[in-house]
Amino acid sequence: MSLKSWGKVVVAVAVFFVLLALDSLTALQGLPILLILLGLVLLVTDRLRAWLQAHERAGLALLPFMAATLVLLLSFAKGRDLSQGILLLITLGLVFDILLVALAFIGEASKRGLRGALEFAGLTGLGLALGLVFSLVFLMELGRLGTTSLAGP
Repeated sequence: MSLKSWGKVVVAVAVFFVLLALDSLTALQGLPILLILLGLVLLVTDRLRAWLQAHERAGLALLPFMAATLVLLLSFAKGRDLSQGILLLITLGLVFDILLVALAFIGEASKRGLRGALEFAGLTGLGLALGLVFSLVFLMELGRLGTTSLAGP
């Protein structure tokens, strides 16, 4: 690996550990774990994104990531008593995500017809499945790292 690649790995690992440490702050309400999962989804879909861009499917390149983000944001907010600021961020993220997914569908269906719509459906399904797998962290309600429970015996 080149020096530039090692630099990226070092920065990614450092950001991971900083976010993991920030998760112990209760005021953030689990937001660092959401950011870690979004970063992992971005890393997992990176190779597919590069392949789609190389094959002139730039409109679909980020579609699996956007679909997975939709599931992650919805599962993060499900059943939680979140602050208004975090709810605003989640809502804005969902609105822009849905808008970009809809624009990708319109673009592919208008350019390539049924074949574009089928590719859109396949990549969206892949992203939704990936998002469901990563959202199991929120759905199973695992205890957060580095915090203690306030429940009594």
